[in-house]
Amino acid sequence: MNTELLRTFLEVAKTRHFGHAAENLCLTQSAVSARVRQLEETVGTPLFTRERNNILLTPSGERLLAHAENMLVAWQVALQEVGVPSNQSIQLTLGGTSNLWDTFLQSVLPKLSNEFPSLYIRTEINTSQELTRALLAGRVDIVAILDPPTNVDLETRRIGSLELMMVANHPNLLVEDIPSIGHVFVDWGTAFNLEQARLFSEPVAPILHTGQAPIALEFILSHGGAAFLPTALVSSHIDQGTLYPISDTDNASQDVHLVFSQKSEKVVQLAPIIAMLEASDIESEMTLST
Repeated sequence: MNTELLRTFLEVAKTRHFGHAAENLCLTQSAVSARVRQLEETVGTPLFTRERNNILLTPSGERLLAHAENMLVAWQVALQEVGVPSNQSIQLTLGGTSNLWDTFLQSVLPKLSNEFPSLYIRTEINTSQELTRALLAGRVDIVAILDPPTNVDLETRRIGSLELMMVANHPNLLVEDIPSIGHVFVDWGTAFNLEQARLFSEPVAPILHTGQAPIALEFILSHGGAAFLPTALVSSHIDQGTLYPISDTDNASQDVHLVFSQKSEKVVQLAPIIAMLEASDIESEMTLST
């Protein structure tokens, strides 16, 4: 199987547009169309349909989607593992959501490298749902997420916490003032998001919805608004007087969970890494200078 055919298929499926897919892949539109036709001939069925100038996956295309993702990731992992130097004998694929990479996991990587000199690390960023799928499919070894899955095939360990504080760019504000200055909604997991919604007596439509704390911070500093952000990220801005806590809200602590499969062929090899992360009780160490 030509992996470039699969890569092209996935790009068209993502963009729903042959022209945009061609731009993203640095190809001509005719080359993209030719690759899709070649893949359809290989699998023996149409993969896309056109409806009102919109490109849609056929049922066969929908079924191929997950297989194509798995095959490309498996091939990439194989290439990386074959090329690993002999002194790097442990391969770890660590996944996490974007908000955790921004505020938590970046500080983990140097600690892992220092503790395990022979470790070779590959990282992946995705949603909790996609990371769980990747874990079950064996595309990643361990993932860090806020909402642990309930799948019986997966094990969960607490490895640390994030302290969150609601801040705004104006002083002396209360929760009731937030609708007037704008609520910036940062996704900190389903459980916390429900608690966040209960702060308001009536539903408040956010002026920005994001899964990345630095994006929310930059938006508030330049445009205004209020959001729950990691204390480690905003403390320097509070000291400088560019951000202020919302006075009638309490700081919240969000546990970060490490998830892995006990059925993995690498579970014995990964056990010391998992134990080290569990024992570390990691806190967010990120600060952002502006």
